Amino acid sequence: MASAGEQAHAHSVKNFTWRATVKNTLMAGAIAIALMGSPAGAAQAQEDLGEIRNMLRGLMQRVDKLEQENTTLRSENENLKAQSDYLREETKGLRKDTAVAAADIAKTRGSDWASRISLKGDLRYRYEYIADDTFNNATARVQTADRYRDRLRARFNMDARATDNILVGLGFSTTEGGDPRSSNQTLTGVFNRKSLDLDLAFFDWKFASFGNLIAGKMKQPFYKPAGSLYWDNDINPEGVALTFSRGTWFGSAFGYQITEVNGLETLNTADTMLFGGQIGTRIPIGSSTLTLAAMYYDLAAGERRVPAPFFNGISNGNSTVNINTGTVAAPVLTPVLANDFRVVSLGGDFSYTMFGQPMSVWFDLAQNQDPEDFDEAFSGGVTVGRASNPGSWEFGVGFYAVEKDSIFGQLFDSDFGSGVTDSEGMVIRAGFAPVRNWTLNLTYFMNDRNVDVVNGAGQKDVNYDRGQVDVNLKF
Repeated sequence: MASAGEQAHAHSVKNFTWRATVKNTLMAGAIAIALMGSPAGAAQAQEDLGEIRNMLRGLMQRVDKLEQENTTLRSENENLKAQSDYLREETKGLRKDTAVAAADIAKTRGSDWASRISLKGDLRYRYEYIADDTFNNATARVQTADRYRDRLRARFNMDARATDNILVGLGFSTTEGGDPRSSNQTLTGVFNRKSLDLDLAFFDWKFASFGNLIAGKMKQPFYKPAGSLYWDNDINPEGVALTFSRGTWFGSAFGYQITEVNGLETLNTADTMLFGGQIGTRIPIGSSTLTLAAMYYDLAAGERRVPAPFFNGISNGNSTVNINTGTVAAPVLTPVLANDFRVVSLGGDFSYTMFGQPMSVWFDLAQNQDPEDFDEAFSGGVTVGRASNPGSWEFGVGFYAVEKDSIFGQLFDSDFGSGVTDSEGMVIRAGFAPVRNWTLNLTYFMNDRNVDVVNGAGQKDVNYDRGQVDVNLKF
């Protein structure tokens, strides 16, 4: 099918041919009439010539008009042709731009997905020495042998930005038997496979500029003083938490699942839970900062429960009582927690710079409101430096006194005093970073166990030393 420009061009050629034909015909007719004239009809011929002249004049005007129209059509035809060429080139350009844009969109989608994912992890190789004077055999009163072991800890975490204000976190770590207070794997078992378990699985919804809702297996969502041991750093609690931060104030509230119970209606089937909250403030003092925070937590439905609401049935130093879970004829004595835990704590640190090095003086106090005795804990210390940048170093020393029922033992640091309450003593730490993401650490625990109550072998103030050499690598 011919284009608009081609049709206009054909029309103009046709008009030009018709115009030439008309002119030639009129001229021939006029000459013939003039030659046919005679003297007798001169007057009549003269009159006819006048009419023919008028007709010719009209026809010539029409021919001129047609010529003007033809000129206009020719100009329009040229314009249409130019426009057609322009549109053809524009179409080619648009096709090319569309292809480039599609490729850019694909790249953008790919880069957008990648920008929403953050991967990180760490690997630690540890050499550890333990000297525990606790009798290994209470009857024969046999001394526990010193222990030397190599251990690995590997952790791999992923953060994904699901929406603009919701973060999803997943993490995996090595573990021995699912211990909530340790991600270490001892090198033993004739090169057997090591367990890798789910360590984190949570979402973090920033519902307002000042607040977040976190649910799942999460990192500890509250402030701890630099050297505090009341919550082991490896513990990732499970449940729901709210956090807020506005100006100098911050805080949190949480409800964590400890033990989910299923049983007969005639038994107490309430789940053991941990409820609590914290409120704190950071106060600028010149170039220094004073941080203070108060926390309260309550172990609900934990006292005298069967089964005992602690990991592997071990109270981690808290007082227990035996109850009969069998029958009168065949009694089965089961240890359960003797007390509830309604713990109030106050902690803080003063951070400043001296001689170009960051420094911090910290403290952490706690008291359990339920028992009548052995209900207080105290710790405090100082840290100097921070091993992070190449060539940087750090040093810290802290003193701890944790009475038997002052805090829930399941939360207590697993290294200090072998991870049990009713312990006191010092911890000395040092670190050096040869390069970025590589840190060498030394830690030494000089502790006494069974400070308040004698152990099953009748021992009191039992010496416990523990040394650790760590190679930490982050990626």
